Amino acid sequence: MPEELIRRFPQLAGFDEADDARRIEALQSVLDQLTGDLDDAR
Repeated sequence: MPEELIRRFPQLAGFDEADDARRIEALQSVLDQLTGDLDDAR
């Protein structure tokens, strides 16, 4: 995982070693964060 992504989305730290459930949780969190950012930009 590139360092720049982990800085922007700290919930992705350890993603490569995580199990599927943790990966899904992390990706849902990133999606929620991006959705919030998009809502703020509107």
